[in-house]
Amino acid sequence: MPMNNPIPRWKQISSNSDLKAVVEDSKRKPVLVFIHRASSPESIEKKIELEENWSISSDMLDTCIVDDLASKEIYEAICSLADIPREFPQIVLFADGVTMYDESHEMISVKKVKLALKIVNRTFKWMETRA
Repeated sequence: MPMNNPIPRWKQISSNSDLKAVVEDSKRKPVLVFIHRASSPESIEKKIELEENWSISSDMLDTCIVDDLASKEIYEAICSLADIPREFPQIVLFADGVTMYDESHEMISVKKVKLALKIVNRTFKWMETRA
């Protein structure tokens, strides 16, 4: 692991107003939401894996976290808003106020997040040149 690896600065989503702010903030900068269950070994392992392999600057991406049991209403609101099945661990990438990418379980990786982020950024650059 590189010595100066950035780590995700997880912001807790614990209310509907927090969730609305996440979606609104994604209009300025993409936001990754990590849905986990604090009591699940699989979720804990995936969070540690993300943190150990993290190589995305906070200038490029905001990171948020929600516990599916502790904040069940928020978790269900995210799944409904993103139009995704209820699973954990799970990630959802919001950009421009909409879901751009989601993944769950063993398919979650920093490499895939970076690729999705690259596609999102290129898409928005292309859209800006077409405007």
